[in-house]
Parts: sequence; structure tokens; C-alpha cells
Amino acid sequence: EGIKKYLIDFSFETNFYNLLTFLREIEFQENIILLDDIDLKLANQNSNNGDIDNSEGILNVKLRMTFYGKI
Repeated sequence: EGIKKYLIDFSFETNFYNLLTFLREIEFQENIILLDDIDLKLANQNSNNGDIDNSEGILNVKLRMTFYGKI
């Protein structure tokens, strides 16, 4: 059997607690999953004056993963 490499780029919105839960789930997968790049930003940041209105604690997440799976 061989192993195939998959590159996955995706972005989503979530709160910090759910992001940690997601990352912990990745950690315990049988396949090898590497996080190559992660970019976190507050979802409601006003770019004009730098003010932040993030009362719900929502993050914009951009994530690049390398997934090695059996074929």
C-alpha cells in the first residue's frame, strides 16, 4: 500500500473554544496531519481606525494542512 499526500487550504469562522476542539480532534487522528500555516484574526475589526467590536469572540481562521493518507 502507498501513502498519498493531500494539501488542504480552507477558511472558516468560529469561536476560540471550538477552534481548540477542532485542533485537538486533528491531533488524535490515525493519519498524519500537519498544520503548515494558520492565520487568526478577529472577525469584527474595523480596518479604518483599528477598533475592535468582537463581543461574540468570533475569529476568522485561515488554515493550511498537509494530510498523509493511505490509498
